[in-house]
Amino acid sequence: MVKKEAQGSIARLSDQLATYKQVQQHVQHHVIDELQFYPEHDRRVETPAYKKAHDHMVHVLKLPCLVCGVSVDTLKDPAINKYGARQLETHHHVIEWALAEAIDVDKFNQRLLPHLAHRHPKDPVWAYETLFDKQKILDWVDHSEHNLWVLCDVHHRAKYAGIHEITYPTWAPMDLFRPDFEAWANSEIQKLKTS
Repeated sequence: MVKKEAQGSIARLSDQLATYKQVQQHVQHHVIDELQFYPEHDRRVETPAYKKAHDHMVHVLKLPCLVCGVSVDTLKDPAINKYGARQLETHHHVIEWALAEAIDVDKFNQRLLPHLAHRHPKDPVWAYETLFDKQKILDWVDHSEHNLWVLCDVHHRAKYAGIHEITYPTWAPMDLFRPDFEAWANSEIQKLKTS
């Protein structure tokens, strides 16, 4: 009899703990005072090499948004496209295009190149075992699929959800959220948008 009562108490405590954890979710709103430093650069123009990499990732490989999973084939499916994305984009994720001219060749070769060689050994296009010069870095930044992520327009540029709009520690785990937490976060964003 005692065991049955204890099991009931444990079940009630587990339910209460789950409710407590649910209640503890909160929105932390803060303003970031950010200085963005960019070298002088021309206005961004889509180069043929960038377009080729973008099209290959989005239209040939049909890679989905890294966060929400929507792909070029599922943009019109509201069951999959829960965020209302309108298009798939490619994000320069290791080095932003506008910062390419600020990259030190020696630091790139010493710090980033070994990681790229490890991840992509004997890559036939980029040959990461060979040192890069400035032009090769510029080319890599803008049109290497190893520097591009497929993101929907929402998770790329939208307020409260885009990688260009919120801090990386907040953005990075978005693709791993539990469905209930994701739904709660989206409802909070919608409240902010309508107020």
